[in-house]
Amino acid sequence: MRMRVLTTALAVAALAPPAALASYGVATGAGAPKLRVDATGVAEVSWTAGGARQSFLVPRSGIGRHGTLASRDVSKTTSLALPMAVAVRETPDHTLWALQQIAIAGRPTSLTVSRWHGAPTKLTLVDDGTHLTGTETFDGRPVTGYSTTLAGQRTRDYVFLECFGCPAGRSAWTLMLGVAPKANGSFSVALRPSWAGHRYRATALGPNVGGQLAPGARITIDAP
Repeated sequence: MRMRVLTTALAVAALAPPAALASYGVATGAGAPKLRVDATGVAEVSWTAGGARQSFLVPRSGIGRHGTLASRDVSKTTSLALPMAVAVRETPDHTLWALQQIAIAGRPTSLTVSRWHGAPTKLTLVDDGTHLTGTETFDGRPVTGYSTTLAGQRTRDYVFLECFGCPAGRSAWTLMLGVAPKANGSFSVALRPSWAGHRYRATALGPNVGGQLAPGARITIDAP
C-alpha cells in the first residue's frame, strides 16, 4: 500500500462529521512502527512500507517532514497502559509520548503520535438499551469544542461510535457516527434499529490543549 503523510488523523464516513486532529497522523498501513524523541522535543516516527523503512519528524510546532533525528533518542519506555498503543515513552522533562494504531471501521488504520503531561484521554460508555451515553476527559477535565492542529487548522473534537454484530455488519465493526461532546464532556446517542448490536465501542482522537497532542482513547462494552 502506498504510504502518505496525513494532515488529519482519519477520513470519516458520510454519516460522521470531519475528524479532528489532536494526536498527529503520520501514515496509514504502517508496519513495525517505532518512536524516538530528541532533547529538543522533536519526535521521529519510523515504519516499514513496501519493504523499505520510512521516517517522519514531528516538531514541537508547525508541520512535520520526512527525515531522521540528528541527535540521540532521550526517551525511555514506560509502563503506562494506553489503548491502541504500539509504543509509550517518556522524556527527561516528564513529557509522555505515544504511538498508536487507530482503526475505525471502513477506514485505513492510522499511525499517530501524541505528547502530553498528566492523565491521558479517557472515555466512559454505557448502553441502557435505548441510548449510548458516555464522557470524554483529558487530564481529568472535560473534552469539548474545537482543537487547533499543528498546521493551524481549527477542527471539532468528536467521539466515534461503532457497533459489532449490527445489521450492517454481523461479524464486523460498523461505524455508526461521530458525536461532539457537550460542555461537560458528555455525549448521548439514541440507538436506531440498524445500530442494534452485540457490542459497542467508542474511540476519541483526543484534544489539542495548549500545544499538547493528547493521545487517542477507546472503550468497548457488551450490549445488555
